Amino acid sequence: MLNQDKNPRFTVIIPAKDRAEYLHHTLRTCSLQDYDNLEIIVSDDGSTDNTREVVEEAARKDQRVRYVSPGVGVGMLDNFEFALDQVKPGFVIALGGDDGLLPYGISDMRDILQNTGQELLAWPTPAFFYAKTKMETGQLILHAKRGRFQSGQRIIQSQEFLEKQANNLSYVSDIESPMFYVKGVTSTKLVEKVRSRSADGRFYVCATPDGFSGIVLAGEVNTYAFSEKPFSIHGVSPTSAGVGYLSNDDKAKKQSEDFFRKASLKPMHAELAAQPYSPLITLMTADYLLTARDLPGWPGRFSPIDYRYLLLNSLAELGDGLFAEDRVARELIILQRIAEHHNLCEFFRQKVKSRRRNLRKTLEGNAISPNRIYINGSQFGIHNVFDAGYVAHYMHQIAPKLNISTFWNMLTNSLGYRLRSLSMGARFPAESEWLK
Repeated sequence: MLNQDKNPRFTVIIPAKDRAEYLHHTLRTCSLQDYDNLEIIVSDDGSTDNTREVVEEAARKDQRVRYVSPGVGVGMLDNFEFALDQVKPGFVIALGGDDGLLPYGISDMRDILQNTGQELLAWPTPAFFYAKTKMETGQLILHAKRGRFQSGQRIIQSQEFLEKQANNLSYVSDIESPMFYVKGVTSTKLVEKVRSRSADGRFYVCATPDGFSGIVLAGEVNTYAFSEKPFSIHGVSPTSAGVGYLSNDDKAKKQSEDFFRKASLKPMHAELAAQPYSPLITLMTADYLLTARDLPGWPGRFSPIDYRYLLLNSLAELGDGLFAEDRVARELIILQRIAEHHNLCEFFRQKVKSRRRNLRKTLEGNAISPNRIYINGSQFGIHNVFDAGYVAHYMHQIAPKLNISTFWNMLTNSLGYRLRSLSMGARFPAESEWLK
């Protein structure tokens, strides 16, 4: 349980590499925080752009900002681990070099953690796609249930979350995932618990650092807090490794190669045939679950993974039209080897033959779905995560309070004001009085 320190230390770690253009706006969102007991650590993996200058300029304006570096070219995973090594006891959240915090985010996190007594907190994170990432215009995506923004808090049972992950294999779409990369915050005590279970004392023991943290930390607690109101924003820029991997553009692919090569050095779990890293959400979720399960003494529990479902879900991902042609072939080979490992070769071959890829493309412009609202950033002057963070914050502040009663009060107040302005009051004073 959380101690009752009224102002515990919070640390934001930002592992970065060659994202100075976007990191500038990320740091702006951090420096606007109204919380004093805060440190913002940028860990630079040997950037060749002006990342260091951007951070040092931010540090001159805000003494809470600090620049560190693990050296040159250690890779994303080791850079995350190095950044985590710099964190002092308290609470920690990780951001990418194009993500951001919402206004008052740290203070709001503190309030909920203290009110609930939890050591782990998650929230549904809005996303901002920079222009020319997946479309020409920028786009802000907000979570909204049936078109309405939600408010309030609740306590999540960790066992139920882990079971849901084992059944659905989709950590990205689960807004309750308590990963402390962008969409959650954790106590450093929980981080140290996880580290104590790994052979080399590392926290990150999977190929990628984001979703693993949500799985492994959930297993360390019985319950954690969830807020319907977000405190951070996920940014997606042309420098994002995942975007580059999916793209058909040669330049984008090249930008993602360093990340992809280093991630592939750490094979997936043996139950996934020890295959090299795959960006399929289904396989990553399974890898996180299996890796966490095997940590000595890890208390998390979930049902065995259904590998027929895993193969079907992976094929559905590959068929959604977003993967480049050469990437599809690579992922099919990985899935084939997993099928072989579980004696499901014939099942897999038949499913591949019967499947058809759809032509789904990125949803552009303004739109609404059952759980999301899409806003054309360029149309509304939202150009970066700093802008998007303000929009997301105030929409969540205002929209839940707008209901029929609110509009009725607005209408009656306006009509009353208009009627009062038309009513005849006292006459002006007589000339003899104001000409004295």
